[in-house]
Amino acid sequence: MAQTNGGLSREQQNELYRTAVNKTAKADKQSGRLNDVIVSKPKKRRVYEPPVSAAVPEKTDVKRTARQSDNTEKISAEKPAAKQKHRKTTIGDIAAEKKDKAIRSLLSRPKCPDAPAVECTWLKKRGRFDMPLFTVVLILLVMGIVMMSSASYAYSLAEQSDSFVYMEQQLQGAIIGFVALCFASKLDYHAYIKPWKRKSKKKYAAENGNGLNAAKVAFVFSCVLMIAVYFFGEAVNDAKRWITIFGVQFQPSELLKIAAILLVAYMLQRYYEQRRDIWYGFLKYWLVLIPASVFYLMQRHVSAMLIIFAIIYVMMFVGGSHRGGMISLIVLAVVALAMLLFVFKWDYLTERLQSFFEPFSATQDSTYQTSQSLITIGSGGWFGLGLGNSRQKYFYLPESQNDFVFSIICEELGFVGAMTVILLFVLFECRGFLIAAKAKDKFGSFVALGITLQIGIQALLNIGVACNAIPNTGISLPFFSYGRTALIIQMFEVGILLSVSKQSDT
Repeated sequence: MAQTNGGLSREQQNELYRTAVNKTAKADKQSGRLNDVIVSKPKKRRVYEPPVSAAVPEKTDVKRTARQSDNTEKISAEKPAAKQKHRKTTIGDIAAEKKDKAIRSLLSRPKCPDAPAVECTWLKKRGRFDMPLFTVVLILLVMGIVMMSSASYAYSLAEQSDSFVYMEQQLQGAIIGFVALCFASKLDYHAYIKPWKRKSKKKYAAENGNGLNAAKVAFVFSCVLMIAVYFFGEAVNDAKRWITIFGVQFQPSELLKIAAILLVAYMLQRYYEQRRDIWYGFLKYWLVLIPASVFYLMQRHVSAMLIIFAIIYVMMFVGGSHRGGMISLIVLAVVALAMLLFVFKWDYLTERLQSFFEPFSATQDSTYQTSQSLITIGSGGWFGLGLGNSRQKYFYLPESQNDFVFSIICEELGFVGAMTVILLFVLFECRGFLIAAKAKDKFGSFVALGITLQIGIQALLNIGVACNAIPNTGISLPFFSYGRTALIIQMFEVGILLSVSKQSDT
């Protein structure tokens, strides 16, 4: 045996080392520890135990059982259909099937979802309004007061013994209207559709745009006033259109226009996702159009009825309403006008049509007003007779301060003055349509569109009547014709338009 320097052989040294290792392992095991460095922990092996065949069926048996059950169900479901093949279909079966299909289509109509919450800043600062539009309105207002006072000079002197009575009243309306314009431009236009809350257990008005709001109340209130005019109104020139409350005389038909515009704009925004549906996209608007048309007919105000119809129709068309309903609405309007002309035979409508086609046929009777208007326009020439120098306003031209104020403008300011007025209205329309196109939401866009259409259509009809381009409709010229109610409402509408422009980036 080989010896080492320590006196022990190599075999003895290995034996001593194994003995020491075994003693250390036993001590670690007794103390609850494992020597991970020297002895590695053995890994446990998973033993696969096959499932008991009696407890769980094989996979093939499960699939076979499922297929057999499906085949059984299919055969049981096809048995009645196979029996019905030999039965002949009758007309009653076809009618019953159509009826069931119609009922299913009605029941499957999706309900209108809640509108998004209306955000309203009320009177907080929101930006600058459209200065070009404001400037155009101020020019029209100043020119309107000056020309109306000139056109009403002789009539006011004869009727009121004062040449400036109509001018003073129009100036009062202009001041009130300017205050209304400032307030409406400061107020957020969402306030007109902001739902009113009522403190009660019932959720009367939610924040989702449903419930009672100012647009609905204004429309109902204006309808009540229109009914009151029919019973308690004051007749002027065989037409009841004015009512006096607490000593103040006003014309509710002007209030009905802006109320209808606000309500229709709210409905177009509220049901925009359901605009292709026959109920939400067409029939609901009859709740606004039919009452307004009936009330205007009760006052024999056909021109206002045509204006409100045109405004609502264009707003619905732009809003993408039901196409079939829009076509049927045009057919209905034509039928209604034909009934007024040929069934009810309103005399004043036929007279106005006659004066349109033959303006000089009865210059002392039915066509007197139209013929005098054409003479007044032709007397102005290029530059007119001068401000205040009109000759036709001395009882030659009836309603020179109201419906035919444009004829006096042509006579006193000539072709240049008349084209200036027309261009100002064109600028107003351009700015209004631009505001409607750049509005931040659908309600603001539709409101701006409706107000711009109203001012533009009224100006177009009045100028067309004065020039005999269309039959006499008896509509006033915005900002020029005499009428405090109309002027105040028009200035208030301009204020709403300016409020929309604050968030339109124009």
